[in-house]
Amino acid sequence: MGMNKTKKLSLAAVMSALCFVILFLGSVVTVLDLSCAMAASFIIIFCVIELGGFYPYLVWLVTSVLGLLLMPDKFGILVFAVCMGIYPIIKSYIERLPKVISWILKLVIFNAMLTAVIAVSRFIFGISTEEISFSYIVYGICNITFVLYDLASTRMISLYLFKLRKRFKFINKQ
Repeated sequence: MGMNKTKKLSLAAVMSALCFVILFLGSVVTVLDLSCAMAASFIIIFCVIELGGFYPYLVWLVTSVLGLLLMPDKFGILVFAVCMGIYPIIKSYIERLPKVISWILKLVIFNAMLTAVIAVSRFIFGISTEEISFSYIVYGICNITFVLYDLASTRMISLYLFKLRKRFKFINKQ
């Protein structure tokens, strides 16, 4: 027997607040903006595993909207809103496909999200072209980082599912 809707909604609200706090740290200490966006994405992974349904989307949407409205520095929250926040949800669907097809789709989707982040950063938020650009170097470094992030997130999912999950008393085991 799983959690009832009230518990799921409460947990989703707490996870949204935790994502917001992590992203706020990245917004205040701008050197950590991308690291905090990735760290907040691990909370979305937890929501995908434990809450399922529309709750991970809800956590991502609430965190993204509040972050874009309230954060002093928008770049980290933009990366979370367009890329790192939604990716764990997409990953849960893509990884049901054969491995080669899933990796091709992951890279295509990531590059589309990266292009969106760069375009919004430059044309809406006015971040200068020296800081971020459409260059091959930026795409190459970001793709390598993305592959490492994906592999690390897969390891974190395995660690959580097989070692840590049983330690959480508030989560009913299937």
